[in-house]
Amino acid sequence: MPSPRPRGRPRTPILSQAGIISGALTVLAETGADEFTMARLAGHLGVQTPALYKHVRNRRDLVNLIRMEIAANIDSSAFETLPWREAMVPWARSYRDAFASNPHVITLLATIPMDGNPSSLRMYEPVVRGMQRGGWPLKEIVPAIVAVESFIVGSSLDVLADPDNLSPKGDTETAPEFVQAVDARDAEDARLGRGHAEHAFEVGLAALVRGLSPE
Repeated sequence: MPSPRPRGRPRTPILSQAGIISGALTVLAETGADEFTMARLAGHLGVQTPALYKHVRNRRDLVNLIRMEIAANIDSSAFETLPWREAMVPWARSYRDAFASNPHVITLLATIPMDGNPSSLRMYEPVVRGMQRGGWPLKEIVPAIVAVESFIVGSSLDVLADPDNLSPKGDTETAPEFVQAVDARDAEDARLGRGHAEHAFEVGLAALVRGLSPE
């Protein structure tokens, strides 16, 4: 007769790929990319490090799974129905939102190749098709995408910055016009209930999209 199943919680936490990804995002937010290790992740999940490798092949595999998780939240569908210049705005906003929610992963993702990640590859397809329809030469599409992504990633990191990192702190004698500009920015953002990083992103995005041209 088989032994009865023991009651209560299992002594070893039950791991899953989704749980490992979620745990990795939590650890990254706590430690940053430079101090993120598989051992730290295992400790956070309450398991020994070898247990992780039953669900992910290695650190590089885990990073690409994190990339897939984030890329799934980037919506490039507007390129299927709108002119590329109009489509660029909602795509860039969803891209920034996805990374701004997990800014600590940016450095990690930048150092690991994409390895044919399907979510990322699918995300780029409508962008390329939409830009081609808009007259972009094929050789110029990827450089344009990288230029936009560089701006988006930088803007995503702004969520980590002190909102007052440009504040002159009342030093009106050194730069009086700058103090007035900062005060005007602060008043407008407070009126609209938006953050400084969001304001800067929208200003930069509008300028970038206006400046992009297939010619």
